[in-house]
Amino acid sequence: MRRNLLWALISLFLPLTALQGQNGAPADPASGVGFSVLYNFTGGEDGCCLYGGLARDRRGSLFGVTYIDDNGSGPGNLFKLARRDGGYTLEILHGFSFGDGLCMTTPVLDAAGNLFGVCTDVGTAYGTLWEYSDDGRFSVLHTFNGTTDGMEPEDTVALDGNGNIYGTAYTSGAGGAGTLWEYSRSSQTFVVLHAFSNGNDGGLLPAGPTIDSFGRLWGTTEYGPNCYYCGTGTVWSYDPVSGAFSTVLDFGSSGVNAPQSRLAIDDDGNLYGTAFGLTIGNCGLVYELQKSNNYAPIILHSFTGNNGDGCYPYGNVALDQRRNLLGTTYNGGDLGDGAVYELIPKDSGWQEITLHSFTLSDGYRPQSGLIHLADSWFGTASSGGNYGEGVIFELSGVH
Repeated sequence: MRRNLLWALISLFLPLTALQGQNGAPADPASGVGFSVLYNFTGGEDGCCLYGGLARDRRGSLFGVTYIDDNGSGPGNLFKLARRDGGYTLEILHGFSFGDGLCMTTPVLDAAGNLFGVCTDVGTAYGTLWEYSDDGRFSVLHTFNGTTDGMEPEDTVALDGNGNIYGTAYTSGAGGAGTLWEYSRSSQTFVVLHAFSNGNDGGLLPAGPTIDSFGRLWGTTEYGPNCYYCGTGTVWSYDPVSGAFSTVLDFGSSGVNAPQSRLAIDDDGNLYGTAFGLTIGNCGLVYELQKSNNYAPIILHSFTGNNGDGCYPYGNVALDQRRNLLGTTYNGGDLGDGAVYELIPKDSGWQEITLHSFTLSDGYRPQSGLIHLADSWFGTASSGGNYGEGVIFELSGVH
């Protein structure tokens, strides 16, 4: 689990209070927000450890993956949490084999009800792209060879209106520093769109791509440009129509370092993500890239881990209809077990509110972003809950 190790190294430099949290409520606590655990994983047949987030269908059912299964004896599961009789029931859709891979990512659902995702840690291979069809068939669409197509596909994939699947591999490939790729469902072909080389394009891709309203792909590299395992990272864009790849910016001395999450895009084309700061011992930050200002980076909030504030925003941020940003942090909150936060745009800047502080019994160390339906938001915590094996949770009444 590469990303966990990276953030863990940074955490060695944090003050103890930043990891443990401090007594007392956040400066501006949320009011009227309800929190409930929808499902507690047991670590048995239902699996353990949710590093990815959720997908949701029109009926309100939730889909995700667990990393390991049956008391740690094998790979985890693809599951469905269905809303029934006023509650939720968990159904195992597919038990991953070692040939499928160990999965720590977020599945994506298309309009027809087919699920898609990626896994890594696949025996002697280097990752897979898979599909679970609406009629219940699981298939591996592509197995990564670690040489020409990259290795360690992470986070999630993106779907366009023509059924094409886009994703990234964290490292390797022809350029040695990761790939952007496409899988065509109509022709059942896989092609590398861009092989990152640690040149002007940067290298090492911690998150999947995002598609804007014009069909362009957007993403980030963790390092570079022109710097292997150093530098502050880049933002890139790819146009599938023209086949043109461009490096949009080098984070340079902007204060944003090593971007971690896939990007969110608002109606005006502004981009939002999470990253580290430039100082050792920081708790991470949320940034914006303003389209009208040539995508110049702006830091919206730097986490402290103090007084209920979060620390380590692993997952992507999500936008609501009012352009508020919501996400989770791995540490921080009142007890240091992680938090759900909201960033609200104000005339004087962005106001940050801690919506929920995890308590171990209701979840521990969330690593993924949130999805929403009306004023309810759904997410996962990697561990914690009644059995210590992870939870699916809901926040209601978020305004």
